[in-house]
Amino acid sequence: MICACVLLGSLMLAPPASAAPGEGELRPGESLRSGEGLVSPDGTQTLVVQPDGVLALFGAEPDPRWVSGAAVPGSTLVVADSGDVALTAPDGTVSWRPDTSATIGSRLVLQDDGNLVVLDPQGSQVWESGTAVRPSILPSGGVLEPGDTLSSPDGRQTLLVLDDGDVALLGPDAATRWSTGTDVPGARLTLHEDGNLVVTDPDGNWVWRSRTAGHPGSSLVLQDDGDLVLYDAVGAEVWSTGTVVGPSSLVSGTPIAAGQQLSSPDGHLHLRLGADGLALAYDDTVVWTADAPGAASLAQQDDGNVVLTGADGAVLWASNTAGNPGASLQLEEGALLLRATTGQELWRVDVPVDLVARDQVATECEDVTAPVPQGDTVVTTLGVRVHPCLADALDALMTAAGNDGIDLRAWGWRSSEQQIALRAANCSPSASDPTVVWCRPQTAPPGTSRHERGLALDFTVAGSVLRAGSPAYVWLTEHAADYGLENLPGEPWHWSVDGW
Repeated sequence: MICACVLLGSLMLAPPASAAPGEGELRPGESLRSGEGLVSPDGTQTLVVQPDGVLALFGAEPDPRWVSGAAVPGSTLVVADSGDVALTAPDGTVSWRPDTSATIGSRLVLQDDGNLVVLDPQGSQVWESGTAVRPSILPSGGVLEPGDTLSSPDGRQTLLVLDDGDVALLGPDAATRWSTGTDVPGARLTLHEDGNLVVTDPDGNWVWRSRTAGHPGSSLVLQDDGDLVLYDAVGAEVWSTGTVVGPSSLVSGTPIAAGQQLSSPDGHLHLRLGADGLALAYDDTVVWTADAPGAASLAQQDDGNVVLTGADGAVLWASNTAGNPGASLQLEEGALLLRATTGQELWRVDVPVDLVARDQVATECEDVTAPVPQGDTVVTTLGVRVHPCLADALDALMTAAGNDGIDLRAWGWRSSEQQIALRAANCSPSASDPTVVWCRPQTAPPGTSRHERGLALDFTVAGSVLRAGSPAYVWLTEHAADYGLENLPGEPWHWSVDGW
């Protein structure tokens, strides 16, 4: 009896067990101490409790993709028997816990796709970090359920299976560029092993199909150029949506041939080169042409002249802008223009205003669902450019922070062109898997960034972006919600109206 009581007492006083090295999940009663971590089953993702107490998720890049919790050395990540997941400081203070109700038997799991999730005892996901890297390929036999997506390697194109049953391809501006047109709630997209791509209702009935049976082993690929293509087992194209978005500029040494095109960053405006010449079209409406039967190539010359030539090299059309070395032909949201290296416009074709007329500026932030032009933004009294719906709340937040001794500054709205440049600078395909794009730091695909909508802020103090655990970060975690702002996990400096 005495021995049994001693053993029971020892078990009650023992600290939580640590997860075994290399494991990908934290079970009830287990913990991660400083320096310990989880590793995804495929070894590409790591979750670590850093020595400074911050919980950090790493992919292949040296910088974390997601961080959370205050910088308190000695902190421990624990999954309690109750299912509560918490990052706890040595004094017992909880610096972070997922926004979900505790369920006995829940576990914390680090997945191969980079998502950190809490699963209940039945295996259902009840919380996620939102850091999953979306695939760009649907393999033979693959299924996309409602809410599932494919993303092009560069992150600018997205294929969504919507809850209403439609399967939609979204371009860089988040506008629908193609869809199956199905309206059956609960439908899913399946690539059959025989090569047929089908949308089925919840009972398994076909409501749309690509009619490509007879090509076993095919794969569906969402490409950077905006085309959704079905390739057979030997790599031959079987079917596509025909939604190619070409490059937005023509530079010296990179001509386009007949059948190719330039496209504006938002995917609406296209300059197509056909056998009869050039055609500038906004969506399906042609707004300008340069007739040149027999056209074979459009090139930007070193001297600044843009020329359209035939198969024999004869010039069939030219912009007559020689004498401007380094100039480039560009497509913007509502215009085709030739711009010199100084920024001067040498030649321009505008899209009629009625084709690109904008809706009235939204007054509620929840109604802002796409990038807005600078003309639809305002500069707050404290000098930050944002959407008008956010201006008063931001001024109030920054004033309150100042009253508490926190001198916040912020960057707000950015143009789509700036977002494209940031994406190009910060993101690159994985060396081991070109279908996966890594961004350092996280950078939203153009057309989806809340900065482009004027609904996000990158906060700074003394010229540097906020760091987790800093006084300004702690102040924002306590007060930002009162002003309608949420933090994007992994970016202590980034706050927006919806946390994205």
